[in-house]
Order: sequence, then structure tokens, then C-alpha cells
Amino acid sequence: MVTDRPHGSSLYANRTMVVLLALGLSGGIPNLLATSVVPAWTTDVGWSIEAIGYLSLLQFPYALKFLWAPCVDRIALPMHRRLGQRRVWLLWSQLAIALLILALGLWQPAGVDPSSSVHVIIFAALLAALTLFSATQDIVADAFRAESLEPSQLGAGAGVFVSGYRVAFVALGALALALAPAIGWTMVFAGMGLIASACVGGTLAAREPERRVAPEPGLRGAVVAPFMSLWRIWGIRLFALVMFVLLFRLPDQLGNAMTTPLLLKGLGYTTAQLGWVRQGFGFTLTIVGALVGGWMVARLGIVRCLVAFGVVQAGSNGGFLVLAEFYGATTQAAPSTPPSLVPLMGVIAVENFAGGLVSAGFVAFLMSVCDRAVVATQYALLTALMAASGAIAGSLSGILTRELDYPAFFLLTIFAGAPGLALVPFIRSRSCNASRVVRS
Repeated sequence: MVTDRPHGSSLYANRTMVVLLALGLSGGIPNLLATSVVPAWTTDVGWSIEAIGYLSLLQFPYALKFLWAPCVDRIALPMHRRLGQRRVWLLWSQLAIALLILALGLWQPAGVDPSSSVHVIIFAALLAALTLFSATQDIVADAFRAESLEPSQLGAGAGVFVSGYRVAFVALGALALALAPAIGWTMVFAGMGLIASACVGGTLAAREPERRVAPEPGLRGAVVAPFMSLWRIWGIRLFALVMFVLLFRLPDQLGNAMTTPLLLKGLGYTTAQLGWVRQGFGFTLTIVGALVGGWMVARLGIVRCLVAFGVVQAGSNGGFLVLAEFYGATTQAAPSTPPSLVPLMGVIAVENFAGGLVSAGFVAFLMSVCDRAVVATQYALLTALMAASGAIAGSLSGILTRELDYPAFFLLTIFAGAPGLALVPFIRSRSCNASRVVRS
């Protein structure tokens, strides 16, 4: 029986948890398309390495979403009186996402020759609009989750939401890449659009949460006050914190943008092989890595884990370096016979397990440095810095790969981990109580 209140075994068997699962799935679909499926699609139809790298710039709405978050709190959309502030924003965001996914499927990404430049610009505009509405949905979903859950439900609610997000990446991501050769990319996007539209049912079934805290008075209260709180705590060392957030994930941010082109164009794997191995097998190990990382953080403390995980993160790119060097991958042509799946599975296993470790340690660190009174806004600001650095690094990765070729590029990504590791001593004293924060 599904109930509305969490009592004992009904912690997960209630309406709110079902809605959060749908919201996680709804949030994961557009992010999956923007970060994994579109790079694979454009690689498959012959886009250049540089153009694929530039697509990362279209992910900037995820980095800037805190700027229009106050609008989500204050502006009433059509059907506001019937659905409420949170649900009406979720509804219109989800409908826009579904329509944009369908439009992307119909508007094929032509090559980047001058005769098709307008076509490419329209495709990029549709993708940018998709990430904009996806980021907006994330804002509303975060607020809905915080306002709908009782304190005793927070951990379970977060787990359910993340599970929905991972289902999008693991199951739908694997199916999309695996089925694309058989049914075509247009049908893949049509299916994704239909699934995204079905997630509207979760929003309609939800109860509008009670607004327990009044909205912050304007943009200053939403952005400036949390920043000033960080300055009072950190002082001049706030610059070290900012640089650490910008640089710590650099090996992943650089390497991830070019991993798909390397595997498809440089080594000759098929999209179906990439779908089952990377999206299915790989992301499953990401979840395992995150669980192990959380266990290690609770026992060893955040600072030790940041150092260890940072080294593992940078070193995991060595697998792609070995693949590219051993099989002679270049940006000019793939080998006549693609490598077997065995080395690919080994490299993907290491990369994704390391990614799970780093995610657990880095998220724990970000939470530990936030002021509990304004944790949501400060966390959004810090993750916005990380998203911005990822978009910039991704946009430059294509140029670097073209100039250096795959082996030298992935060697560069390994050394890119050094600046972030060098900054750990400067943020150490502020996270010395991290273990207590994580356990609480």
C-alpha cells in the first residue's frame, strides 16, 4: 500500500518517493542527451573534433542556473493557482524539454561545412534551449525535494532521486547508443522525448509542498549574502577554495569530452558497443565507486580521501592513453580492425569506479565547507564554478586533441590533476572536521 506519510517500512512506499523517482528520471534524460548522446551522434555523422568540443559550451546553463533561481520562486506561470508554484514550473519545464528533444531528433546535425552553417546553428540553439530548461527543472526539483521531505526522509529522498537520475544514464543511455545503428538517431530521440513527456505524470501526481521558508528578498539575498558568508569564514583563502573547486575535477573534465570521439572515431568501436560497455557496465561501476568512496570518507576523513581520489582520478585517464598509444589511434583515421572489448571494459571499469570515488569525496567536501544556514545557495554557487570549468575545459579539449593527437592529449589530462592536488593543503584546515560533518 502506498501512503503519504513515512512510518516504518513505508519510508520508501509513499507518494513523495515515487514522485522523486520520476523527477530524477526526468532530470537525467536531458543531461544524458547533452553530455553523452549528442557527442556520440555528432561523431557518428562526421562532425570535427573541434566542433564536438565546442558543444560543451552549451552546457553553461547548468553553471549559471543560480542567476535565475529567484525568478522560479517569484514568477507565477499559467495554471499557477491550480497546481502551485513548484508544480507549475516543473510542468512547463518538462513539457518544454520533451518538445525540444523531439525537435532535436527531427533537426538532423548536418556536417559543419559552410553550406550547412545555418543548419548547425539551429541545431546548437535547440541544444542550448534544452540545457536551459533542464537547468531550470533542476532548480525546481531541488526546491521541491527540500520542501517536500521531512528531516527523517532526506537521506532516503536523495537516494531515490539519484537512483532515477542513474536509471536515465545507465538504462536509457545504454539503449540509446545500442539501438541507434538499428533504428536511427531520429527514432532514438523520439523515444527519449516520449519518456520525458511521460514523466509529467509524476508532477501531476505530486502534492504541492508547503513553502516553509519565504523567498530571499531579491538577487542580493540569494547570491551576495551567501558569498559574504563564505568570505567571513575563509577570508583571503577563499580564493584558494575557488581555485580548488575550479581545478580539482580538471582531469575528468578534459578527458570526458574526448573519450567518445577516441572510442568511436579513433579506435573504431561501434555506438552499440559503446552503449552497452560505457553506459551500462561503466555507470554501474560509478555507483559502486560512489558507495565505496562514501565508506572511505566516513572512516579516513575528507582530506586524505581528496588526495587519494585525486591521484586515482588523474591516473584513470592512463587507460585511454594506453589504448590510444597501443592501437595507434589518431584524429585522422581509425585502425582497420577495432580492438576487442576486453581492454575497453578494463579501461571503462577503472575510469568509472574512479569517477564514483571522486564524486563521493568531492561532494562531501563541498557540503562540509557550506554554511548550514545557506547551504543550498552556497552549494549551488560552488557547483556552478565546477560546471563552468567543465564547460570551458570541454570546449578547449577538441583544439588540444587536434594539435596533440589522442595519446599526448590524454597524457596532458593526467598532469592536469597536479594543480588541484597542490591546493589541498590550503583548504585543509577548513575541512578538518569533515568526518564529523559526513557522519552527522
